[in-house]
Amino acid sequence: MPHTTSSTATTTGTNATASTSASVDSLPWEELVTSALLGTDRRPPAPRGGPVPADAPAALLDAAALHTVRRRAGLLPA
Repeated sequence: MPHTTSSTATTTGTNATASTSASVDSLPWEELVTSALLGTDRRPPAPRGGPVPADAPAALLDAAALHTVRRRAGLLPA
């Protein structure tokens, strides 16, 4: 019989990570650059008053990559 408790915990963790990632993805490019220049310890890549990602450097790089792909594709952020 499969063990369902771990999949539920994984799903919950994934949703929390996805929502934090979504909030970082919505930051303007200037905020991402500021976080990169000052460091994620001093200026975490998160909206004002929003949740700080658990792995801030990785979230910053992911958000910058997403902005770059959108710009190269000619899409405007949602």
